Amino acid sequence: MQSNLEWFRTFRAIYETGTMSGAAKQLYVSQPGVGLHLNALEVYTGFPLFERTARKMIPTEKGKLLYQQMLNSLLCLEDIETRFQRKSGNDRATVSVGMCVETFQQALEKHIPNLGFNLIMQFGSNEQLMQSLENGSVDLILTTSVSNGSGLTYTAFTAERCVLVAGKYTDISSFDLLNEDTTIKEWMKSQLWYSTAADMGVLNQFWESNFQERPGFVPNYIVPNKFSIIRCLSEGSGLAVLPDFLCKDAMDNLNILKLWDGYKPIANTLYFGKRKKSLFMNEIEMIEKMLIDEFQ
Repeated sequence: MQSNLEWFRTFRAIYETGTMSGAAKQLYVSQPGVGLHLNALEVYTGFPLFERTARKMIPTEKGKLLYQQMLNSLLCLEDIETRFQRKSGNDRATVSVGMCVETFQQALEKHIPNLGFNLIMQFGSNEQLMQSLENGSVDLILTTSVSNGSGLTYTAFTAERCVLVAGKYTDISSFDLLNEDTTIKEWMKSQLWYSTAADMGVLNQFWESNFQERPGFVPNYIVPNKFSIIRCLSEGSGLAVLPDFLCKDAMDNLNILKLWDGYKPIANTLYFGKRKKSLFMNEIEMIEKMLIDEFQ
């Protein structure tokens, strides 16, 4: 009995979506067809690859092992297929990149019109981006975390330094006169605070690093992204903890004010994450260079 590449594609789709119906939608095939492929692969391997439950397909230990062993080979074959497949007369390479939306807007968006290849952007948390890299749905990510995924490599390229900033019309005249933890904390707690839902941990990290405790308050304004915070602070008063590279233009134009680095400045290392082998390495390295230049 000979194996079929489509069986492995189907197996991967079931593994990553968690359901037969999800795999069918991803592959644009019928659900019975998915079932036939999986049954054939299980007969071929001689092992059950999933535990079937009412709501989810749970991979067995043999299924997990098969996924880890076949993923890189399957991704390489799909890279080759994409490379040589012509669609509507267009054979440009297509590269998928993941990062936070603010970094994209600040550092990469301006370069898109001059790219010589197709680009698909994905946005999400560090955990989501690392999962996307591991399952092969992105080629390159920017992340402050790393994983031990097989066939992956993470390279540090810069540090994201977080600083305390104040709105343009914030009365900071008394801040420079404060020299004790207690009075500094009380002054800071008396101000209006901005944050995003995804970055509440940054405020906690800043507070714990400087005062060895949690802030003990909830920001007054939870807005969609960091650029929303910068725009709001440019028109009013308040405080926020933000990466300095995102604030640079606003600080240079005096739209917001850099107030404090903290006793112990916090800096998170940013990594490039990618697969060790890819047919799109030239395109990936081009994006990396663009970002390195932007962060210098």
